[in-house]
Amino acid sequence: MSFPTFPEPLEVFGFSAKKTGGHMSRSMMFDELGILENRLPASAVRADYKTAIEDNNILGKPTLSSRQKSYRHLIELYGLDPGYALFRGLRTIGIADGPSLPLIAATCVYCRDPQLRASFELLQSISEGQEITRPEMERCLEDNFPGRYSPAMKKSLAQNVNTTWTVSGHLNGRAKKMRTLPRAGYGAVCFAMFAGWLSGLRGDLLMNSVFAKLVNSNSGTIVPKLREGATHRWLRLRSGGGVTEIDFSPLLTDKELPLLYDAA
Repeated sequence: MSFPTFPEPLEVFGFSAKKTGGHMSRSMMFDELGILENRLPASAVRADYKTAIEDNNILGKPTLSSRQKSYRHLIELYGLDPGYALFRGLRTIGIADGPSLPLIAATCVYCRDPQLRASFELLQSISEGQEITRPEMERCLEDNFPGRYSPAMKKSLAQNVNTTWTVSGHLNGRAKKMRTLPRAGYGAVCFAMFAGWLSGLRGDLLMNSVFAKLVNSNSGTIVPKLREGATHRWLRLRSGGGVTEIDFSPLLTDKELPLLYDAA
């Protein structure tokens, strides 16, 4: 496996160390996430999401079974729990910068889904404007998870991850998927840097990491957008003399701050 893996201690922040993720069943369910983002307050707890989805049918699903499945899949993809810093950051930053939500969502799911992480390795090898086919994606998944999936499962999984990357702006097209480069707003950049920071990356390692690549950014474009994030008090930023220090402690609770060093 060449894609990043996350150790179990990071699960306290909302990462997942599981061997499978939500793309085994669905894409990143962005439309459903958007409904939840617009209809439930950022303070909503997991029980509130369960009530809204299963009892109140906020997502407009036709049966109780489909509502229950949607709830389970959304937990797999996002956690749906403000007790997780990752999901809490998604809600906080996504509310402030709505146009960034597709990239924010994809970054969050990237932290929770090994199949999506594996698929991004293929995307990085393809130039802008180049076609990516479903068989190519199937081979990528087979190479990273040899012998694990049936042909039908690989086809479904490839379709799901390609759909997610299309929503996030990394791919374009329906039948024919072409590699594109997403345009990241300040919210997407701040959330990607937050996720990387939670994983233990700092300084240049963070700004040159896969999290920067997810939002198609480099140090020259990251710092100005972090400054905008700092005006929202999501982070503290010091930049000078060729050194950039980024501290997302304002997005963590007092109980989470000690855990940050335990998880590193």
